[in-house]
Amino acid sequence: MPEPVVDVRDPAVLADPMRGYDRVLAGSPVCWARLPGGGEGWLVTGSAEVRAVLSDPAVRNDPTGLPGPGAQTQEAAFLALGTPPEHLPYLRASLLSLDGAEHTRLRRSISHAFGASRIATLRPRVQQIVDELLDGLGEKANLLDEYAYPLAMAVVCELVGVPEADWADWWHWGKVLVDGDPARITPTLGEMFAYCHALVDRRRAEPREDLLSEVVAQDDLTDVDAVALVVFLVLAGHETMANMLANAAFALMRDPAQRELLRAEPQLWPAAVRELVRTDGPVQLARIRYAATDLVVGGVRIRAGDAVQAVLGAANRDPARFACPHTANVRRQAEHGGREGSVGFGWGPHFCLGVALAKLEAEVALRTLFERFPAVEPVGEAAWVPLPRARHRVALEVRLR
Repeated sequence: MPEPVVDVRDPAVLADPMRGYDRVLAGSPVCWARLPGGGEGWLVTGSAEVRAVLSDPAVRNDPTGLPGPGAQTQEAAFLALGTPPEHLPYLRASLLSLDGAEHTRLRRSISHAFGASRIATLRPRVQQIVDELLDGLGEKANLLDEYAYPLAMAVVCELVGVPEADWADWWHWGKVLVDGDPARITPTLGEMFAYCHALVDRRRAEPREDLLSEVVAQDDLTDVDAVALVVFLVLAGHETMANMLANAAFALMRDPAQRELLRAEPQLWPAAVRELVRTDGPVQLARIRYAATDLVVGGVRIRAGDAVQAVLGAANRDPARFACPHTANVRRQAEHGGREGSVGFGWGPHFCLGVALAKLEAEVALRTLFERFPAVEPVGEAAWVPLPRARHRVALEVRLR
């Protein structure tokens, strides 16, 4: 194989992942690279190529049985971190890990809760939480920790059925997992799985009007399935959502023209959410996948067993796909966004399950923030957390006015 063209752990990439991946895309939409875990594989940055990879059933999450070094990667990586073997079933059962029929089975078990019509009924409650959080902010605030995280946590935990007394634990667990310190990940996973098992038992004994009670009532779902679903939903529903809100808020604070457009035409807020996920989304890299057969992507031959990493952030800024690749254009998104095909919420079978909830939550949170505080401004330049997979800020200090 060739020498890696780029190392995604390079400080130059981590310091500004959007522009770092833009430079990779300018060189080639598919290149051999050093991936976040230290191994080598194909980095896919072009929009057409990313969509092809994410929708091709021959590109799998589970490398078991494939040729090449990827065959043992998932379990070997977890075991190398000191993960007890008894934790592996929960990691294998995650929607992020599954392919094909098993992925479809587990996704269908909860997809009814995320349909657009059902999610629309949550708008009054989301608005209430938003108003209460904004009422509690001072003249200066950290919007990430005092607004985005509490909102995202409250919405997803109420939906799933996690008691409010336990929300702080999930916030802590999420930060540990994102930070990626192996010494802390293993005990944190154990705490999460034990907690979820206890919560599953409680909902089975005392059902409530929440998603977890619906899950445990399904005969074809095991306790491992239920635990894996809770972990997936709560972590994705608060960690990713909070950073999506913070990134979008910061981008609008730096873009007075788009802010004025939304003030004059508030019906464009749904388009603004879609556009800001495209230009300033919180997820840079999709989960690492593996080629099940030899295939050609972007004119490059990928061998069976090779690792493949799709870069959502680069694909969403591809000049070959987008007329305004690097800047937000809300009106254009409203008029042409559907045809341009952003992958901000993923693509293919693993397209974001909670997309309707994420859009509603972001629309209510951002619109209310800027209507109540039209001159809100950042205090200084928000620093990035040095993560190759994500685009998260350390904090978002603002002055509300």
